Amino acid sequence: MKSSILVVDDDPGVREALRIMLQDDYHPIAVASSLEALEKLQKLPVVDLALLDINMPEQDGIETLRKMKEIDPLVEVIMVTANKTAEAAIKTIKYGAYDYVTKPFDIAELTAIINRALEKRNLTRMNQALTTELEGLIESDMVGKSPAMQAIYSLIEKVADSDSTVLIHGESGTGKELVARALHKKGDRSNRPFVGVNCAAIPAELVESEFFGHERGAFTSAVARKIGKFEFANGGVIFLDDVSGLSLPIQAKLLRVLQEKEIVRVGSNEVIPVDVRVIAATNDDLKALIKLNRFREDLYYRLKVVPIDLPPLRARREDIPLLIEHFVRRNCEHQHKPFKKVDPATMELLCNYNWPGNVRELENLIEMMVLLASGNTLSAGDLPANILTNQYLPEASPEASEGIPLKKARQQFERQFIVRVLEKVRWNQTKAAKAMGIHRNTLILKMEELEIREARPKP
Repeated sequence: MKSSILVVDDDPGVREALRIMLQDDYHPIAVASSLEALEKLQKLPVVDLALLDINMPEQDGIETLRKMKEIDPLVEVIMVTANKTAEAAIKTIKYGAYDYVTKPFDIAELTAIINRALEKRNLTRMNQALTTELEGLIESDMVGKSPAMQAIYSLIEKVADSDSTVLIHGESGTGKELVARALHKKGDRSNRPFVGVNCAAIPAELVESEFFGHERGAFTSAVARKIGKFEFANGGVIFLDDVSGLSLPIQAKLLRVLQEKEIVRVGSNEVIPVDVRVIAATNDDLKALIKLNRFREDLYYRLKVVPIDLPPLRARREDIPLLIEHFVRRNCEHQHKPFKKVDPATMELLCNYNWPGNVRELENLIEMMVLLASGNTLSAGDLPANILTNQYLPEASPEASEGIPLKKARQQFERQFIVRVLEKVRWNQTKAAKAMGIHRNTLILKMEELEIREARPKP
């Protein structure tokens, strides 16, 4: 779309000349007074830039500039006058003008100024939009700018307002509930309930009652009427986590609810209409469970109207530094501690780890590190042994580990760990000691004890 430029000048000849000059590349809107300009700025959806004459009847251009910035702080304004003075130039810059040009115009110069102003305007809008987006993502813990996550965000935006069922698939800890909550928050049902249910955590004999409710006396422990999750979520969203954990009879009842949009409480014959959007999630391969007759194929396709596949953290490693910074900042705030930095060597360790527990594992690790760290920098010395072992020790076969004394195994691990850290920092002992959270003299002693020698070829 062409950028819109508001031309404000009481001289009809100047207005027309500017309109003709701008019409091929921009969308000019010409007005004869400051009051008309302010009215247009309030009514039009977007005004990207204004060419504003400083000497105007009714209200001078500088006052108009000030009011324009109050209406829309992002609009760029180029002041135009026949008499350029230092005092006027200072005032216009003070009130937020982008630049100041004099009549008669040099068309090439004016066009260059307009293009620079519009470029600034576009960058400001993009930064503002990105900031808003990131604030929203941080608020929901959905942090990441990788192509994989961008595709997830785009899909959420597209389907949030729909009532279609969504099936979220991803490994444990990838953030399936966060996606479900984002769909609820961004959709038309955001002011209605969001009800989360962990299907695998409910005893099989209680699932029907939990889902659909029961009447008093429906079974031995039913001492009062109970409203089920679906009825409680009426008008809103129900999130069925670990949906693969449902038994086949409950799957059949769930399928009927999805088809008929009605429930019946246990111990009742009353049909209760429900308007609920269903979002389901699983870390299992439902197609494989269908072949094993453990999941209904018709329910699978009823749930999978909109499939969302969440990538594991190891498949979007470029997001790990963003997540680490987010979790560090959040935990420092929650624990009332000063912000802590992560040293480069430790950051690289964390980025190269495979994260079998995905984002949840990373989040828990950072919480522990912030809680236990003594200084203002998180280093390799703050990392638990399992992460260091996973990163630096090759997988050992049972045969290889038999008969190895604990002291020797520990020395093997320490040697490999120290060598890898030294390699990462090009054998700079000061940097390596800092990365491992130990004194340089301690590192030197360890290197002598473990017979570690610099292996790179000498020049």
